[in-house]
Amino acid sequence: MKTLLEQMTLHEKIGQLMQLSPFFFLADLEKEAAGPIRELHLDEEKIYSAGSILGIGNAAEMIAVQSKYLERSRLKIPLLFMADVIHGYKTIFPVPLALAASWNPDTARRCARVSATEAATSGIHMTFSPMADLVRDPRWGRCVESFGESPLLSGRFAAAMVEGYQNGDLKRSDSVAACVKHFAGYGAAEGGRDYNTVDLSRQSLQSAYLEGYRQAVKAGCRGVMTAFNPIEGIPCTVNRYLLRDVLRTQWGFDGLTISDYDSLAETIAHGVAEDPSQAALMGLEAGLDIEMASSCYINHLEEHIRSGNLPLKLLDEAVLRVLTLKQDLGLFDNPNKGADALRESTTVQHPDHLRAAHEVAAECAVLLTNDGTLPLNPAVSVAILGPYALAVKTNGPWSWHGYHDENPSLAEVLTARGISPVFAKIAGCPEEYSDHDIDRIRKADVVLLALGEPENWSGEAHSRTDIGLPGRQAEFVPFVRSLGKKAIVLLQNGRPLVLEEILDASAILETWFLGSRASEAIADLLYGVTNPSGRLPMSFPRSVGQIPVYHDALPTGRPNHNENHPGEYVTKYLDAPNSPRFAFGHGLSYSRFEVRNLSLSASKIRKDDVLAVEVDVINHGPLAGDTVIQLYLGDPVARISRPVRQLVTFRKIHVAVNETLRVRFELDIHDLSYRLADGTLVCDPGRFNLWVGDSPDRLLSSAFVLE
Repeated sequence: MKTLLEQMTLHEKIGQLMQLSPFFFLADLEKEAAGPIRELHLDEEKIYSAGSILGIGNAAEMIAVQSKYLERSRLKIPLLFMADVIHGYKTIFPVPLALAASWNPDTARRCARVSATEAATSGIHMTFSPMADLVRDPRWGRCVESFGESPLLSGRFAAAMVEGYQNGDLKRSDSVAACVKHFAGYGAAEGGRDYNTVDLSRQSLQSAYLEGYRQAVKAGCRGVMTAFNPIEGIPCTVNRYLLRDVLRTQWGFDGLTISDYDSLAETIAHGVAEDPSQAALMGLEAGLDIEMASSCYINHLEEHIRSGNLPLKLLDEAVLRVLTLKQDLGLFDNPNKGADALRESTTVQHPDHLRAAHEVAAECAVLLTNDGTLPLNPAVSVAILGPYALAVKTNGPWSWHGYHDENPSLAEVLTARGISPVFAKIAGCPEEYSDHDIDRIRKADVVLLALGEPENWSGEAHSRTDIGLPGRQAEFVPFVRSLGKKAIVLLQNGRPLVLEEILDASAILETWFLGSRASEAIADLLYGVTNPSGRLPMSFPRSVGQIPVYHDALPTGRPNHNENHPGEYVTKYLDAPNSPRFAFGHGLSYSRFEVRNLSLSASKIRKDDVLAVEVDVINHGPLAGDTVIQLYLGDPVARISRPVRQLVTFRKIHVAVNETLRVRFELDIHDLSYRLADGTLVCDPGRFNLWVGDSPDRLLSSAFVLE
């Protein structure tokens, strides 16, 4: 690649750092594209020097654009096609927050593998996924794309997704490169408002918010996308500390960096760049390789390099990273690598892929409450009410190639299984049902209430101040109760919600947005074909006023040791407990699991030792099922304040009825360590508290000493 780099003109090099929409290569440049061309100050020569493309419709379109481009390319350097394949290409899997609720990184790896197979055959070379932003504010719309509030869970899932996409060899026709996003701290936007300011200490950044990206880089992701927000007053897109000091020096990352959409030009609105020329200068100096959707680099880098403001070495380093990725993907050998219209027609939504979507969806739902009404007997008659009673929009945000009209509704699935609902009708509140409707509802033994958020209420630019059920949905539970019927709430949503007004329901099943086969999975869960095994990856608050509320908070100087009888001058609310309504790690099953006989291999260990932690897990029935054994640590005395209790490892296991499994964890010095503000990993001797269990409210405790 260095030989190729030496043959390139300055203009050709800069072009490799520009990413454009395929629109510019498919439209009539003089007519359809005239406006965008003027707006970006582009001309045909600049357009045909671009190095990468943002999105593409299908394999045939990709091949057409690539061929058209290469006809004009002097050195025949192929385009790199990138896209947002977030939780599926056309076979849509659960949204990432739901995927994290599986507490099974292997499941995430499986989803990424299917997604890569479909995307690659459709012409995609790199996906802007996984999103590893740590999120502790459910008001933020993009928490739907995250893996939740735990640095450990985020890191495990981010790494698994990278491995699934890339599959060990980028040259494979069914592999795509992974680009982790949004670097860094985007999930900590103030007030949960998208694109807003982020103000994090380096201690919080290094010890919590960077972990997801760090693990994605460790897993070998080939790209890192910058975040829209500033850190320490400097937009991430031009933040040298993040892009050079952390990413390159501390982590040794040698892949490419790319801005988020238009974010380099947006440094002007941030107030750190005076104009596009200064933005271009700051971007390359900071370590930004590719500029997405704006044109600061193509219009201004040449002048900075020719004038001596920028050393040519910085440009060459960035271009070489782009060329190296193209080479590693095999694009110089086959510019259309992976893209095949015929294979696309048989690969996309292959029955095996849809079967995987069904199985994964069932694993990601979380049973929040249940008074014993679930699972249902098929002989029990049901009615389906609520705004999503006939919903097929179960894909969720960022499923741009998935089609809702291919998804069956729950009523259709039940009918196909011989369990026809006696009544199923959409309504925003109970008053919308007529007397005749109510007479039909009375014929049901159980009422399924399909409640939650519309699909477009979560995702980018969809933040909320009120995270309760929209409109008058909370009236459905008392309405059903007034008819003498049991109410089972089926929630669809992309964030934790405040559910205080519907706690009287017989059961609440959190179904998120479960994708292409959501309804089949929900039917399995309702009737015990699948035993619920999901656990919450984010805490559900009692009210918005508690936010942020998360499992690994730091202690205070005036702790509240007894929420039922708090003292006067302790950390507390006057009108609610400190604890969330549904805690991180919570999730019910149809089986009665018991965790007992906690044992540690030693009461004292040294830094080179491995501590074995073991428990017995018993399934008392009545169904076989999966449960998640969670291990938390507390470090009560350290050089800096440490979380009272923090998840450090977990394991999902399958236990047959009346079976007892001995589960073993091995903790080493890494599990006991934490990061300082400079990124250094340290560990302090002394006492460690330890908790193990399958639910945050059923934990066995012990302690040990690190000498």
